[in-house]
Amino acid sequence: MALVVEVTEVAKGIFKVQTTQIADEESNTDWELVQQIEDERSAGEFERLEVRDIVRVLLERTNLSLRERQVVNLLLQGYNFNEIARKLKVSRSFVGYTLQRAAQKLRKTADKLGIKP
Repeated sequence: MALVVEVTEVAKGIFKVQTTQIADEESNTDWELVQQIEDERSAGEFERLEVRDIVRVLLERTNLSLRERQVVNLLLQGYNFNEIARKLKVSRSFVGYTLQRAAQKLRKTADKLGIKP
C-alpha cells in the first residue's frame, strides 16, 4: 500500500495533515506516475515555502516606511499597480516609485544577509 501525506499550513503554526491511499502496489505503473507527480508537486511546494520564508525574513529585517510596506504587502497579495493605487488613493506612478524604493531596501538587506537571487 502507498500513501500520500499532504501537510498544509491553515494558519500560522497550525497544520492540517491529510493522507490518501493511492495504490496497492508500488510496482503499479499508475503508482509510478502518481509518485512522479507528487515528487514534482512537493518540490514546487518546497520552493514556494523557501521563497515565502525568505520574503518574510527580508520584510522583518528591512526598515520600510509604512507606505512601502503597504505597497509590498498588497503586491504580494496579488494586486496590480492600478488596484494598489486605487486602494491607497495614490497615483500609479507613486506605487511604482514606492515599490522601487522598497525593492532597493530589500536588496540591501538581502545582500547583508547573504541571500542571492
